Amino acid sequence: MEKKYLSRAILFAVLLFIPVMIMTGAAYADSELTAVGTLSATFDSQQGKVTAMFVGYCEGQPVIIGPATWTSTSQEFSAAAIEKICDKLLGSDQSLKKVTRTTASDKGIIAEIVIKKPSESIMVGR
Repeated sequence: MEKKYLSRAILFAVLLFIPVMIMTGAAYADSELTAVGTLSATFDSQQGKVTAMFVGYCEGQPVIIGPATWTSTSQEFSAAAIEKICDKLLGSDQSLKKVTRTTASDKGIIAEIVIKKPSESIMVGR
């Protein structure tokens, strides 16, 4: 009787822990943070500089990236895609995931975007 009870208890424990281990592995597989917010970039034609900044939220916490400034011509700025501006602002450890809305002119770009970053380098509070 005890052997039968012990084998059932072991079987129950194995069946209970398999889904827990699978769910834990899935949580570690999705190891990136996403932030949702607004990217703005303005061009100062007198100085030939672009200033860009991201303001948004990641897991309910405010996130500010930037401001970043670099030199450009008005033709380069007008022709620049939002991806190129994001690359200069975000650097190599963060990347653009999605652009939801964009408004652009010769003097500025405003875009609602989603960015992603590996969770080992925390984005929150930056």
